[in-house]
Amino acid sequence: MDDQGFKDLSRKLDLLVKLTAVNLVKDKKSEEQIKLLSDQGFRPKEIAWLLGKTTNFVNVTLHKLKKIRTQR
Repeated sequence: MDDQGFKDLSRKLDLLVKLTAVNLVKDKKSEEQIKLLSDQGFRPKEIAWLLGKTTNFVNVTLHKLKKIRTQR
């Protein structure tokens, strides 16, 4: 497989992972979706893109969730 073929395959696999992640969280509230995706290693920018939110919204939500966890 040449470099271009590898890049195409990698891009398609990334897309499949992202589509699967969105499908797994589709029936949950935004806050829970963000938490689950973050726990699976998605970065805020990726989560924002997946959920159709702004990166700022995702970062604020993650900050609130972290604050809640530290208060327990």
